[in-house]
Amino acid sequence: MAPETLIAHLRRSPVTVAVAVAAPVLLVTARMAHAEPDFPHHPPVAVVALVAVVFAAGLAERSFGSLRTLLIGVAAPVAAVLVTLLTVTLGAAMGEAHAEFAAGQPLFAPSMVATALLGAASAAMPVQRRRRTRTVLWTVVLTLVLFAGHGSDLARALATLFGTAAGALVVHRASRSDRTTRPAADAPWNPRTLVVATLVALGAGTLVTLVVPEPDGVLSPFADAMSDRAVLVVGLLLLGSAWLVQRGRRAGVVLAAGVLLTLTAVLSDVFLIEPMTDDAVQWQGLGVDAVEWQVTLLGAWIVPAGVLLAVVALRGRLVRARFRASSACAEDFRGMLRSGDAGSLGHMGTWQGNATWADRAGRGAVAYRVCGDVALTVSDPACAAEDRAAVIDAFTAFCARQGWIPAFTTVHEPVRELLAAQGWTALPVGVESVLDVTTFDLRGKKRQDLRTASNRADREGLRDEWTTFGALDDAQRAEVETICARWAADRRLPEMGFTLGGLRELDDPAVRLLLAVTAEGHVTAVTSWLPVYEHGSLVGYTLDVMRRGDDGMPGVMEFLIARTALRAREAGLTTISLSGTPLAVHDDAGPLVARGSKLLARLLEPAYGFRSLQRFKEKFGARHEPLWLVVPSAVQVPRVARALTSAYVPGLRPKHLWALRQAHTATTTQATPVPAAPRP
Repeated sequence: MAPETLIAHLRRSPVTVAVAVAAPVLLVTARMAHAEPDFPHHPPVAVVALVAVVFAAGLAERSFGSLRTLLIGVAAPVAAVLVTLLTVTLGAAMGEAHAEFAAGQPLFAPSMVATALLGAASAAMPVQRRRRTRTVLWTVVLTLVLFAGHGSDLARALATLFGTAAGALVVHRASRSDRTTRPAADAPWNPRTLVVATLVALGAGTLVTLVVPEPDGVLSPFADAMSDRAVLVVGLLLLGSAWLVQRGRRAGVVLAAGVLLTLTAVLSDVFLIEPMTDDAVQWQGLGVDAVEWQVTLLGAWIVPAGVLLAVVALRGRLVRARFRASSACAEDFRGMLRSGDAGSLGHMGTWQGNATWADRAGRGAVAYRVCGDVALTVSDPACAAEDRAAVIDAFTAFCARQGWIPAFTTVHEPVRELLAAQGWTALPVGVESVLDVTTFDLRGKKRQDLRTASNRADREGLRDEWTTFGALDDAQRAEVETICARWAADRRLPEMGFTLGGLRELDDPAVRLLLAVTAEGHVTAVTSWLPVYEHGSLVGYTLDVMRRGDDGMPGVMEFLIARTALRAREAGLTTISLSGTPLAVHDDAGPLVARGSKLLARLLEPAYGFRSLQRFKEKFGARHEPLWLVVPSAVQVPRVARALTSAYVPGLRPKHLWALRQAHTATTTQATPVPAAPRP
């Protein structure tokens, strides 16, 4: 970044710059005065709190501006400290044990500025990011209140509450005049999220008692009933069970139930059974603080017991459902394809191996398949354009209930815009070439290759035959199968699937074939075309299978595609799609993504020829439309990438990767020029 650009960024964020400069000074001063409550025995935690303050200030300043960020960053913590001080003073005067313990403790901590600003900034985030941010934020804040129980923890929770309320108020006033924006619909209550957050709170809170000096939260007695080693084991097991439950694993439910059952038994024995057996439970002659502490100990086992009951009661909704692919596409989905607008790739959702989710209100449907815990959609939803947002929200909620990560794969720009407005992460995965057949012809210098192929076909007596796979006679069907089988056998990697069709996808009455047939009736090349409907009318076709036999003439594919375009124009259609080219880079791709796509395309070129395919499509003068992969969060991209690999190349083995490496090495060696020998 140039110095001028850096200076301009700093000038636009004066509050963040001031915080970044002042925070270390204040932290060092507080440490020297022993007045820093952010874990004084663990300086790295205080450093993390300092970084969080700077980060939250920058986030809030970008969302609300400098003045509002300064007001929220000062007013929310000050109000929280004053309310906490009042609460502690009144509680101590009444003899409340926790208030007496917190009296005299430092109430201000730098981290409360971070939580207040982060809570405020979350109001301006898209719905998906806002929900995740607030879930994490409140899980952390409430865990510290319940387990650490210091005055600063209560003040931090109040600062978070005040900051969140202030941010919501600012955003509400700013957007009150905007009546055209569709309000982002919050997802319905998800028991998995609540259970996972509770398990994380219990696990992390149990570990917090090991590092916080003198924990005094209402759940801190957990640590008093076990050794430090047992506390460490229980905390880690609870966090591990939360990780498994989040992914819908049955093992996570079993592990959580086992740990909670053990924890309930231990706590009830130590704090309930033994005191009552030894007549240690007394109520007469005790002060308010003693009675309160005794009640806390007696009820300590209730929390893990309640969570245990919730895990057992909700086990059916916590375990991810097994994905069942349909052997045949449901007729109602085909009907929605015809009546709605599923885009040029929508018919791929009818292929074997996919499942269909249908909206209960009948507004649309989504074709998808699950790999691991990722639900990969097959292009755009099949619905009307005005129902697209509602269908996407409903399908996303369905995936959340099943424990799946929704990944909208090879979708077009309208779907990307809807999801990006909710904070989803979009990555370009290819380019679709769309040809306007209403203006297509073979004239002009750019169509020279197409004219040459068409003229040569006429001279050699090659004709194009528009048909379906079911209408072929036995001899032609055998020739088509042979051409496809030989093409697949020549690949160094397994034949790709998911949104790339093969021989099996030809056998569909709705799919049209355009064959190159010799004068003797011999099939030398095959192309298949998927129907594209819009509002109940056939508007075009999408190219899928493209195979040439060993004896096919050069340029036979150019001949077949050009003839398809002319046939479509004569039939009154508007467009044909040459389908998407994976890993092709378009203008909307960032520099890092573009560089990665080019590298991966170059590595896979010997096996699949993606770059050669894109150069081939350039001959037809089609316009380019980006295809997107849209996922809820950038953190989930690696898991979605693994799922895509499993979907596209399910039979991939290490031997295939080795063969690809050898092929790439051989290609590189052949492309390297041999230096000429020096002249004598």
